[in-house]
Amino acid sequence: MNKKIKITLCAVLCASMLAGCADNSASGGSAVSSDSSSDTQTTSSVSGSTDSSSDTSSETSETSSIDESKLTEEQIYDNMIERSLMDLGNLERMSKFIGKLENKQEVTIAFIGGSITEGLTAGPEKCWAKLTYDRLCEKYPDTKINYVNAGLSGTPSVLGNIRLQRDVLDHKPDMVFVEFAVNDGNDQIYKDSYDAMVRKILSQENQPAVALYFTVIKSGHTCEEYMSQVGKAYGLPMVSLNNVLSHEFETGRMKWEDYSDDESHPNEWGHKMTADLIMNMFDKATEKIKTMGDVTISPLPDTWVYSDRFADMTFIDRTHSSDKLKISSTGTFDTEKETLTSFPDGWSYKGKPSGCEPMEFEFTGKNLMLVYKCANSKVYGSLEFTVDGEKYTTIATSASDGWNNPVATLAYSGAEGAHKVSVKPVTQDGEDKMTYVEILGFGVA
Repeated sequence: MNKKIKITLCAVLCASMLAGCADNSASGGSAVSSDSSSDTQTTSSVSGSTDSSSDTSSETSETSSIDESKLTEEQIYDNMIERSLMDLGNLERMSKFIGKLENKQEVTIAFIGGSITEGLTAGPEKCWAKLTYDRLCEKYPDTKINYVNAGLSGTPSVLGNIRLQRDVLDHKPDMVFVEFAVNDGNDQIYKDSYDAMVRKILSQENQPAVALYFTVIKSGHTCEEYMSQVGKAYGLPMVSLNNVLSHEFETGRMKWEDYSDDESHPNEWGHKMTADLIMNMFDKATEKIKTMGDVTISPLPDTWVYSDRFADMTFIDRTHSSDKLKISSTGTFDTEKETLTSFPDGWSYKGKPSGCEPMEFEFTGKNLMLVYKCANSKVYGSLEFTVDGEKYTTIATSASDGWNNPVATLAYSGAEGAHKVSVKPVTQDGEDKMTYVEILGFGVA
């Protein structure tokens, strides 16, 4: 980026950042480590904006047709911000949320996503989620706003859907931002999980507003294209980082290193810019809502965007129980040792497989997800699942790209009903030798 432009843009950003408000925060997810391996699963070229039926489509088109050679640096930055807004959606739920803010009613705003939302590299106080919260506190100083950051490094929407109730919905949020565009891949399991997660938030009794934020990494990978179909179907506001960066890269005003110090995560400047993108959406929504009159929130469409197979996913561990999964025996798995910080209440086993009695339970549903600790260590073994008396699958908990991170994978998918499950550790080479496994929890749908 041209040095003068960069300095000016930084000045604009700094001027737009406000002091924030007193701490009303409630922490959601916890730090684990760095980037998700799923970031490299699929790659797509950096592209322009996704089509939108909203009024914002014509605004974006007008912005892209301006002769930028005649603009000041401030005007160029303003155009960057404008370009990020893909769609305002129907604003039915946003109208309710903004109405609460303006009427000084206590609200809770939550953010769920990966390490970008968590604030890796920038820190929890300088991440885009916290900066957005601070800006809202400044804009509505007489309104108590609670903050939940459920960003968790290296995790896709598959795991996000499993932990959604625990990390977000238990806080009864009035608005939720969803950010998983670079942690997900393009396989069907990601599409179905993302659809299920967004729809579950929208299905809550308090009718929270939902907005989607689509990020992009240096390689160009983003799941914006299929995720935006979910936003369109449910009438949600959508903000695209790709719309901003791709244009600035094409003009030569910016390069990736202006936004990020690695392959994926925004630097402090990138987080400040992101907060401006989000606040632009809020400002545009507020302006539009003033012209709408009384608003009724429409019911969700009967048809799912992708699939309902992961609908109403329920998380189970030592402290989160459900009638969907009833454990009859934990065998010789350790039931007291803390597992990961982000999933502390799981079960672990260390020893020879021959010395371990299996964990046994019955679950009711058609899909069983396993959440486990993944390590790059030969000591970590596998988990063998027997379902309804037959060996079904064996899941390795060691991988070359593991970094003691939580991973969710499908352990069973079949007919709806009650299924009896037995889980025991095995070594990857089949020998009866020292091994270690950590079950962080299960998901049932």
